Amino acid sequence: MSDTNEQKKLPSQIIFENLKEFLRAKNAAHESIFKFHWKKMWPFNRIWPQVDYERIVRLMSEIRKNIIAQQNLVIVAKEKAESFEKSFLDAVPAYLEALDKSCVGLADIAQWKQDMLYKKIHHEAKLVRDSKGYNELLKTYEKEQADLVRAGAFVQAGWMEVVNSLTKT
Repeated sequence: MSDTNEQKKLPSQIIFENLKEFLRAKNAAHESIFKFHWKKMWPFNRIWPQVDYERIVRLMSEIRKNIIAQQNLVIVAKEKAESFEKSFLDAVPAYLEALDKSCVGLADIAQWKQDMLYKKIHHEAKLVRDSKGYNELLKTYEKEQADLVRAGAFVQAGWMEVVNSLTKT
């Protein structure tokens, strides 16, 4: 039964499922860094580091590699796509680019926090300078997140066309 479902899936359905998985993984990393918890506050974070920042950096790198493969899949899917899939497949490359930039931003923040844990940033004067750098990382990431949300709206609109066309048939 599942084999027949797999054969009936359109390329746009496969791409949409992959996008959901990428976003789910990125959002989990985002929440692990930014979601409030008392163990993340200083000085408790020195005792109980709750976030494995190095793992987040590696995860963002993996997602970025998968985004490249997904971009290639979109190119192939455009060649054999139905007419109702076109707007979805046209919106996906911009979304993948925004997701890639967002992953880079989140990895930069995780790396900064990992460096902080390892006390690579330890002098008071350097801490002030690096906290300004951290604020810039946060502002950049915030902009990248906003771009991702905007690109996601176009993907969602294109996906609704695909869903509407599939339910009509």
